[in-house]
Amino acid sequence: MDLLLDIDNIDYKKTALNVQDFLDHKLPHILRLANESPASLKSPVISDMPVSYSNGENHNEDKIVKYIAAKNLINGVAKSFQSCSKTSYQILKSKYIDGLQDWQVEQLMYCSHSTYYKLRNKAYNEFADCLELQKGCPDLHVYE
Repeated sequence: MDLLLDIDNIDYKKTALNVQDFLDHKLPHILRLANESPASLKSPVISDMPVSYSNGENHNEDKIVKYIAAKNLINGVAKSFQSCSKTSYQILKSKYIDGLQDWQVEQLMYCSHSTYYKLRNKAYNEFADCLELQKGCPDLHVYE
């Protein structure tokens, strides 16, 4: 695997859209599965809980595995938010932890509409870079 070749083949616009879809639509579902609120994204919780994957025979075990996977993903998202640059973290925190709309974040950051959307797309791509290597987390990059 050639890391530089992978980086050269990233479609940054499609990756930003993929991350936005993940954060806007999939993350709320994952938070509900783990019985968490967006506030839990502020700081990850380290869990030493062992994970065993069942073959589908025990329904309660499946629920526990799904719950643990959701918790691991939430922790990965929280770590990824915190690993982003200060500006990207501010955008992601404002939108997905504080629940602000894009126009509110734009005003909070004192920047123009077009500048905000460029910064937001950069934040989404930074988030994808950070999330990829977190335990139990997907690669949200879209490759050409």
